[in-house]
Amino acid sequence: MRTLIQKLKKQQRKQRHVRFLQETIALIHSEIVSDVIKGNDKLKLYNKAKLLKKYNRRMKLLVY
Repeated sequence: MRTLIQKLKKQQRKQRHVRFLQETIALIHSEIVSDVIKGNDKLKLYNKAKLLKKYNRRMKLLVY
């Protein structure tokens, strides 16, 4: 019984983390698109792009 509870808690934590990553990825993507349209600083865009790539990799590891 104890292992089932631990497994359930782990699944719930993973689901929360996946949801958080999905929201964060969507937010960063929209920020990048709006910054490109506005023509903002390229260094900020570079940092956001690296962060987006990092989060996408993490999402792939969690989901698959």
